[in-house]
Amino acid sequence: MKKKKTTKKKSQNKSVSDEEFVDVWEKISKKLGYKFKFGYHSYEDMKQQAAIFALEGLKNYDHKRPLENFLWTHVRNRLFNYKRDNYQRPDKPCLTCPFYKPKEASCTSQCSEFSNKNDCSLYSSWYTRNENKKNIMRPVSIESVSQNAEDKLDTHISNKTAQFF
Repeated sequence: MKKKKTTKKKSQNKSVSDEEFVDVWEKISKKLGYKFKFGYHSYEDMKQQAAIFALEGLKNYDHKRPLENFLWTHVRNRLFNYKRDNYQRPDKPCLTCPFYKPKEASCTSQCSEFSNKNDCSLYSSWYTRNENKKNIMRPVSIESVSQNAEDKLDTHISNKTAQFF
């Protein structure tokens, strides 16, 4: 009868030192900060966001792989979600559309129904939502507001006020 080799399991309660965490966090935040900056969120803002996500993810770290790999994946995925939720959705609805034909050579939209993507209601609403999200992130100077827009606003305000009196 052969003896079974016994190996000791690594303790799952092993903690990460502060120095190790800071070193790994700084390394990944430098790389990811530039990739995920958008709108008025600067590189420094994204580094701070990466730190928050790294701290939140640390409780799920199981020591089965290197800390850097774990945090890279965790923080990168969280930053993708953050950017998607606050700036734009990168995945176009065309990929789930029944008219989508990836090998279609007849048009650049790869759609068998519409030659112009903007004619498709799914694509058009997706595009409009993303543009609206982006516009919230882009500051507009007061000088760029046209006189026509100001006149429309004044008319709208006076009509609303007239309803109350």
